Amino acid sequence: MKRMMSNLSVTLWDKAVTESDFKLPSPVLLAKFSFLPISSFFPTDIISLPQDRFDHIRREDIKLLLKGFSMGIIADNDPVQVLEEVIALSNSVLAYSYLGLYYFKIKAYEDAIAVYSRAIEYFKEEPYFYASRCLVYRLTGEDEGAFYDYQIAKRLDFNYHSVLEWQENQAEVSYFEAENLVIQELESTSKELSTDELNSLGLEYVHCYNYLKAIELYTSAINKNTTGDSNLFVFRGSLYLKLTCFELALNDFNRAIELDENQTAAYVFRAKVFESYRYSEKALKDYAKAEENDSNSSIVYEERASLFERLGCLPEALSDFDRLVELNPDDFYVYSLRADLKEKLADMHGALNDYSTAIELNPYYSDLYSYRAAIKEKLGDSVGAKLDLDKFDELEDE
Repeated sequence: MKRMMSNLSVTLWDKAVTESDFKLPSPVLLAKFSFLPISSFFPTDIISLPQDRFDHIRREDIKLLLKGFSMGIIADNDPVQVLEEVIALSNSVLAYSYLGLYYFKIKAYEDAIAVYSRAIEYFKEEPYFYASRCLVYRLTGEDEGAFYDYQIAKRLDFNYHSVLEWQENQAEVSYFEAENLVIQELESTSKELSTDELNSLGLEYVHCYNYLKAIELYTSAINKNTTGDSNLFVFRGSLYLKLTCFELALNDFNRAIELDENQTAAYVFRAKVFESYRYSEKALKDYAKAEENDSNSSIVYEERASLFERLGCLPEALSDFDRLVELNPDDFYVYSLRADLKEKLADMHGALNDYSTAIELNPYYSDLYSYRAAIKEKLGDSVGAKLDLDKFDELEDE
């Protein structure tokens, strides 16, 4: 059987799970034991498990959960009654997930949407369910609902932005690849590709939104490179992260750090996995290590500032944004990020100054005028606000 892209750590065919595996927080359970309703994330073959596979599990709800998973996800039986019983017993986050995946698998899309909607009532902070419902809404042509869910999933965990963007672009992959000269050149060669060529080809497939092919190429490069190149693990791990295959990503970032403890990118990406798991202290520890390795790495300060914001640590976030501006004084975007934070800190004049600097650096970015207009309104400058809104409308009409 081909390994599931989604990393189902419910590797029921590889190792026995225990009851303690299911005592993790909801976001970690979903990351370790489930996956999004995307066809390529399902196993390619039907798997038959021995009947005594779960005899060591004593808790009835967990035993039923694993039975429902094995019936409906890795085999072709109907698990609805079993999974509904689990929901009745323990309101398991995984039972909702597996039930939604089963309905998706059999193309009962309205039933899948109903399950995800029920789950959202109980798990309002889980981006997984919004992202899952978004994906099914797209299949049914419910564009408004899909966009709404996409926005919420992205707000709760920006990692879901990447996988939803990737899925939306799958229809264009063949076109992108046909237009890519590097892909055409390297794929047409008869000689065996070197590690560097595999790496380059993988990057081109990333640009074409063919992440699965890129992962395959990075895996080949890793197997070919006997000395162990930490960058290859970072490259592959970053794609697993984009696809919300968090455990596979975590494994790669851990391996990269084992190979090179000064691998800044690995710490930053691993921190993002920990953020998805809501292990904030671990994430901050990794950001601190990344900063120690490279105090001039802009991505460290941008990502950590965003985490500080979500944690409500606004002064700490401001300190990181100040450093980000210091490192990128000609980048309009960093000023807009800091302006938004200053508004939250009720520093309206500071926000106004930052938006004005951003506009000076990029006078053609329409949204900046809208943002500055809102600040001017709060400062009582209705005339200035109107001028900015007029400029916003003018740029939007061009």
